[in-house]
Amino acid sequence: MASTQRKPAIQRTTKAKTLNLRVTEAQKSAFEQAALIKQTKVSNFILDNAYEVAQEIIRDQYVMSVSKDQWKSICHALDNPPRSNPALRKLMRSKSVFEKD
Repeated sequence: MASTQRKPAIQRTTKAKTLNLRVTEAQKSAFEQAALIKQTKVSNFILDNAYEVAQEIIRDQYVMSVSKDQWKSICHALDNPPRSNPALRKLMRSKSVFEKD
């Protein structure tokens, strides 16, 4: 006897905010054509794609991807701080050229 699996209920959220856009005729035509190809409404097409790009831009500001070799270099630098440098220490204690006497 075949078991029937229920699909999880789609969580619907009400969209209470509006966002109005002014577009050129070429932009509107492109949006309409792309929405038709994707078989969706123009507003859904724009919203879904703009939201995806926005999320990617935000994610790029907070997530850093590095290779294994780069990660090893980072860990090595953190685990092995530089040797003491008396000349650098003296320079950092001296007055900046931008400071007034």
